Amino acid sequence: MAAEQHQRIRRAFMGAASVCAATFLLASCSDYPVEVDTVDQLTGVWSDFAGRTVEFKGDGTFTAKGLDKADVGADCSGIADRQRGTVSLSGTYGEVTFDGVDCEGMKLAFYGSPSSFVACFTQDMTSGGCTDEFSRKDD
Repeated sequence: MAAEQHQRIRRAFMGAASVCAATFLLASCSDYPVEVDTVDQLTGVWSDFAGRTVEFKGDGTFTAKGLDKADVGADCSGIADRQRGTVSLSGTYGEVTFDGVDCEGMKLAFYGSPSSFVACFTQDMTSGGCTDEFSRKDD
């Protein structure tokens, strides 16, 4: 009897642990588009794992450090020399323009959860054409 009760408790514990693990994985994945409607949600310094940064300002402009055409997933000639631009928000993405760079159709896509999301430059929103994910740096 004690062995049977032990098995039931073990199954209940394993079931609860599985649900918790699945919830954690779903919450931490960055595959889900997130709506970003105000510049305040974006304002601040964002970085990727390689140390490149993008600082978004409250007026819709940004300044980047270390970006090149591979970081934005497109053939944007001259981007390494031009690390400034503007972004205008449109729900789950922002329209991006780099100052003095021919880079049409560039977007900034937002993925994750409303309270913790990542941003990535892309020209192909349909296939998740992001190369690097930028997340907000902690102050």
